[in-house]
Amino acid sequence: MGERLGSGECLVWRCPAGPVPEPLHALLDDAERARARRLGHDAARTRFVAGRVAARLLAARHAGTTPREVVFSSTCRHCAGPHGRLEVHTGAGVLHVSVSHSAERIVVAIARDTVCGVDIERVALRGGRIPVSALSPAERRVLAGLPQPRRLAAFIRYWSRKEAILKATGDGLVPSPADLTVSAPDAPARLLSWADRPPPHISVHLRDLAVGDDYRGALATLGRPLSVVERDVDPRAEASHL
Repeated sequence: MGERLGSGECLVWRCPAGPVPEPLHALLDDAERARARRLGHDAARTRFVAGRVAARLLAARHAGTTPREVVFSSTCRHCAGPHGRLEVHTGAGVLHVSVSHSAERIVVAIARDTVCGVDIERVALRGGRIPVSALSPAERRVLAGLPQPRRLAAFIRYWSRKEAILKATGDGLVPSPADLTVSAPDAPARLLSWADRPPPHISVHLRDLAVGDDYRGALATLGRPLSVVERDVDPRAEASHL
Protein backbone atom coordinates (compact mmCIF):
# COMPACT_ATOMS: atom_id res chain seq x y z
CA MET A 1 0.00 0.00 0.00
CA GLY A 2 1.42 3.39 -0.96
CA GLU A 3 1.95 6.33 1.35
CA ARG A 4 -0.25 9.37 0.92
CA LEU A 5 1.30 12.35 -0.85
CA GLY A 6 -1.11 15.26 -1.03
CA SER A 7 -1.48 17.29 -4.22
CA GLY A 8 -0.17 20.35 -2.38
CA GLU A 9 2.91 18.63 -0.95
CA CYS A 10 6.48 17.93 -2.01
CA LEU A 11 8.70 15.42 -0.22
CA VAL A 12 12.47 15.85 -0.39
CA TRP A 13 14.82 13.02 0.59
CA ARG A 14 18.39 13.88 1.60
CA CYS A 15 20.57 10.82 1.03
CA PRO A 16 24.25 9.80 1.16
CA ALA A 17 25.88 9.30 -2.23
CA GLY A 18 27.93 6.21 -1.36
CA PRO A 19 27.73 2.82 -3.11
CA VAL A 20 24.46 0.95 -2.71
CA PRO A 21 24.29 -2.82 -2.07
CA GLU A 22 24.22 -5.06 -5.11
CA PRO A 23 20.55 -6.12 -4.63
CA LEU A 24 19.52 -2.50 -5.16
CA HIS A 25 21.28 -2.35 -8.55
CA ALA A 26 18.60 -4.71 -9.85
CA LEU A 27 16.04 -1.90 -9.47
CA LEU A 28 17.51 0.01 -12.41
CA ASP A 29 16.07 -0.55 -15.88
CA ASP A 30 18.16 -1.35 -18.95
CA ALA A 31 18.48 2.29 -20.04
CA GLU A 32 19.68 3.34 -16.60
CA ARG A 33 22.25 0.55 -16.47
CA ALA A 34 23.52 1.57 -19.92
CA ARG A 35 23.75 5.19 -18.83
CA ALA A 36 25.67 4.20 -15.71
CA ARG A 37 28.16 2.21 -17.81
CA ARG A 38 28.78 5.24 -20.04
CA LEU A 39 29.83 7.40 -17.10
CA GLY A 40 33.60 7.58 -17.15
CA HIS A 41 34.33 8.10 -13.46
CA ASP A 42 33.55 5.62 -10.71
CA ALA A 43 32.35 8.40 -8.38
CA ALA A 44 29.93 9.74 -11.01
CA ARG A 45 28.63 6.23 -11.68
CA THR A 46 28.13 5.60 -7.96
CA ARG A 47 26.21 8.86 -7.52
CA PHE A 48 24.00 8.18 -10.53
CA VAL A 49 23.11 4.66 -9.38
CA ALA A 50 22.45 5.79 -5.81
CA GLY A 51 20.28 8.65 -7.04
CA ARG A 52 18.14 6.50 -9.31
CA VAL A 53 17.77 3.83 -6.63
CA ALA A 54 16.60 6.46 -4.14
CA ALA A 55 14.20 7.89 -6.73
CA ARG A 56 12.66 4.45 -7.35
CA LEU A 57 12.29 3.72 -3.66
CA LEU A 58 10.60 7.06 -3.06
CA ALA A 59 8.35 6.83 -6.12
CA ALA A 60 7.24 3.30 -5.17
CA ARG A 61 6.07 4.48 -1.76
CA HIS A 62 3.71 6.99 -3.34
CA ALA A 63 2.72 5.05 -6.44
CA GLY A 64 1.43 2.11 -4.41
CA THR A 65 3.76 -0.33 -6.16
CA THR A 66 7.10 -2.02 -5.65
CA PRO A 67 10.39 -0.33 -6.63
CA ARG A 68 10.94 -2.95 -9.33
CA GLU A 69 7.59 -2.03 -10.90
CA VAL A 70 8.24 1.73 -11.06
CA VAL A 71 8.39 2.90 -14.68
CA PHE A 72 9.93 6.31 -15.28
CA SER A 73 9.07 8.31 -18.38
CA SER A 74 11.50 11.09 -19.28
CA THR A 75 11.25 12.95 -22.58
CA CYS A 76 13.39 16.01 -23.25
CA ARG A 77 11.23 18.97 -24.30
CA HIS A 78 13.90 20.15 -26.75
CA CYS A 79 15.09 17.01 -28.56
CA ALA A 80 12.56 14.36 -27.43
CA GLY A 81 15.45 12.27 -26.12
CA PRO A 82 15.07 10.04 -23.03
CA HIS A 83 16.75 12.45 -20.61
CA GLY A 84 13.98 14.83 -19.57
CA ARG A 85 12.11 15.27 -16.31
CA LEU A 86 11.19 12.03 -14.54
CA GLU A 87 7.49 11.15 -14.32
CA VAL A 88 5.62 8.14 -12.96
CA HIS A 89 2.08 7.72 -14.26
CA THR A 90 -0.36 6.17 -11.79
CA GLY A 91 -4.09 5.67 -11.59
CA ALA A 92 -4.25 8.63 -9.20
CA GLY A 93 -2.32 11.06 -11.40
CA VAL A 94 1.29 11.80 -12.25
CA LEU A 95 4.18 11.74 -9.79
CA HIS A 96 6.92 14.20 -10.74
CA VAL A 97 10.40 13.22 -9.54
CA SER A 98 13.66 15.19 -9.61
CA VAL A 99 17.14 13.98 -8.61
CA SER A 100 20.37 15.87 -7.98
CA HIS A 101 23.73 14.85 -6.55
CA SER A 102 26.97 16.57 -5.65
CA ALA A 103 30.05 15.16 -3.92
CA GLU A 104 28.77 13.03 -1.01
CA ARG A 105 25.07 13.95 -1.09
CA ILE A 106 21.93 13.29 -3.09
CA VAL A 107 18.54 14.95 -2.98
CA VAL A 108 15.36 13.49 -4.46
CA ALA A 109 12.11 15.45 -4.70
CA ILE A 110 8.66 14.10 -5.50
CA ALA A 111 5.32 15.87 -5.99
CA ARG A 112 1.92 14.79 -7.27
CA ASP A 113 0.55 16.60 -10.32
CA THR A 114 3.00 19.51 -9.90
CA VAL A 115 6.28 19.66 -11.77
CA CYS A 116 9.34 20.10 -9.56
CA GLY A 117 13.07 20.52 -10.01
CA VAL A 118 15.69 20.06 -7.30
CA ASP A 119 19.38 20.86 -7.18
CA ILE A 120 22.22 20.41 -4.69
CA GLU A 121 25.73 21.84 -5.07
CA ARG A 122 28.79 21.53 -2.90
CA VAL A 123 30.41 24.86 -2.00
CA ALA A 124 33.60 24.26 -3.97
CA LEU A 125 35.31 25.51 -7.11
CA ARG A 126 35.66 23.20 -10.11
CA GLY A 127 38.09 25.56 -11.82
CA GLY A 128 40.35 28.40 -10.84
CA ARG A 129 37.76 31.16 -10.84
CA ILE A 130 34.09 31.67 -10.04
CA PRO A 131 32.28 31.44 -13.42
CA VAL A 132 30.48 34.76 -13.15
CA SER A 133 29.33 34.44 -16.79
CA ALA A 134 26.49 32.28 -15.39
CA LEU A 135 25.14 35.31 -13.52
CA SER A 136 22.97 38.12 -14.78
CA PRO A 137 24.34 41.69 -14.61
CA ALA A 138 22.30 42.39 -11.45
CA GLU A 139 23.61 39.23 -9.77
CA ARG A 140 27.20 40.08 -10.72
CA ARG A 141 26.85 43.46 -9.04
CA VAL A 142 25.59 41.83 -5.84
CA LEU A 143 28.42 39.29 -5.90
CA ALA A 144 31.05 41.99 -6.49
CA GLY A 145 29.76 43.88 -3.46
CA LEU A 146 30.33 40.97 -1.09
CA PRO A 147 33.56 40.38 0.85
CA GLN A 148 35.83 37.99 -1.03
CA PRO A 149 35.45 35.10 1.49
CA ARG A 150 31.66 35.10 0.99
CA ARG A 151 31.57 35.13 -2.80
CA LEU A 152 31.95 31.43 -3.52
CA ALA A 153 29.09 30.37 -1.24
CA ALA A 154 26.97 33.19 -2.66
CA PHE A 155 27.66 32.06 -6.22
CA ILE A 156 26.75 28.46 -5.37
CA ARG A 157 23.48 29.72 -3.89
CA TYR A 158 22.72 31.52 -7.12
CA TRP A 159 23.68 28.49 -9.19
CA SER A 160 21.60 25.97 -7.21
CA ARG A 161 18.52 28.18 -7.56
CA LYS A 162 18.98 28.56 -11.29
CA GLU A 163 19.62 24.83 -11.77
CA ALA A 164 16.46 23.93 -9.85
CA ILE A 165 14.41 26.25 -12.06
CA LEU A 166 15.90 24.99 -15.32
CA LYS A 167 15.36 21.38 -14.26
CA ALA A 168 11.74 22.09 -13.37
CA THR A 169 11.01 23.81 -16.68
CA GLY A 170 12.82 21.06 -18.57
CA ASP A 171 15.14 23.54 -20.27
CA GLY A 172 18.38 22.24 -18.78
CA LEU A 173 21.26 24.42 -19.92
CA VAL A 174 19.74 25.21 -23.33
CA PRO A 175 18.99 28.77 -22.18
CA SER A 176 21.91 30.64 -20.66
CA PRO A 177 21.73 30.65 -16.85
CA ALA A 178 22.66 34.34 -17.10
CA ASP A 179 19.21 34.99 -18.59
CA LEU A 180 17.69 34.24 -15.18
CA THR A 181 17.90 36.67 -12.28
CA VAL A 182 17.12 35.26 -8.85
CA SER A 183 17.03 36.99 -5.50
CA ALA A 184 20.17 37.88 -3.57
CA PRO A 185 21.85 34.99 -1.71
CA ASP A 186 20.78 36.24 1.73
CA ALA A 187 17.18 36.92 0.63
CA PRO A 188 14.32 34.39 0.37
CA ALA A 189 14.59 32.46 -2.88
CA ARG A 190 12.64 33.98 -5.79
CA LEU A 191 12.86 34.15 -9.56
CA LEU A 192 12.93 37.89 -10.27
CA SER A 193 13.17 37.89 -14.06
CA TRP A 194 14.00 35.72 -17.08
CA ALA A 195 15.20 37.40 -20.25
CA ASP A 196 13.90 35.88 -23.50
CA ARG A 197 12.13 33.19 -21.51
CA PRO A 198 11.09 30.23 -23.66
CA PRO A 199 7.47 29.07 -23.52
CA PRO A 200 5.45 27.78 -21.80
CA HIS A 201 5.30 30.74 -19.43
CA ILE A 202 4.31 28.98 -16.22
CA SER A 203 4.83 30.70 -12.88
CA VAL A 204 7.92 29.46 -11.01
CA HIS A 205 8.04 29.11 -7.22
CA LEU A 206 11.42 28.72 -5.57
CA ARG A 207 12.74 27.88 -2.12
CA ASP A 208 16.09 27.02 -0.57
CA LEU A 209 16.64 23.62 1.07
CA ALA A 210 18.52 22.70 4.24
CA VAL A 211 21.24 20.45 2.84
CA GLY A 212 24.20 21.15 5.16
CA ASP A 213 26.78 23.88 5.75
CA ASP A 214 29.06 22.79 2.91
CA TYR A 215 26.24 22.55 0.36
CA ARG A 216 23.49 24.67 -1.12
CA GLY A 217 20.21 23.33 -2.41
CA ALA A 218 17.02 24.63 -3.97
CA LEU A 219 13.61 23.39 -5.06
CA ALA A 220 11.51 24.89 -7.86
CA THR A 221 7.88 24.05 -8.55
CA LEU A 222 5.78 25.16 -11.51
CA GLY A 223 2.35 26.72 -11.27
CA ARG A 224 2.05 26.83 -7.50
CA PRO A 225 4.10 26.66 -4.31
CA LEU A 226 4.00 23.42 -2.33
CA SER A 227 4.33 22.51 1.32
CA VAL A 228 7.77 20.89 1.55
CA VAL A 229 8.87 18.16 3.95
CA GLU A 230 12.59 17.32 4.07
CA ARG A 231 13.84 13.99 5.44
CA ASP A 232 17.21 12.32 5.91
CA VAL A 233 17.04 8.83 4.39
CA ASP A 234 19.66 6.16 3.67
CA PRO A 235 18.44 4.01 0.76
CA ARG A 236 21.06 1.39 1.62
CA ALA A 237 18.96 0.46 4.64
CA GLU A 238 16.18 -0.56 2.26
CA ALA A 239 18.16 -3.48 0.83
CA SER A 240 17.01 -5.82 3.60
CA HIS A 241 13.36 -5.21 2.69
CA LEU A 242 13.65 -6.19 -0.98
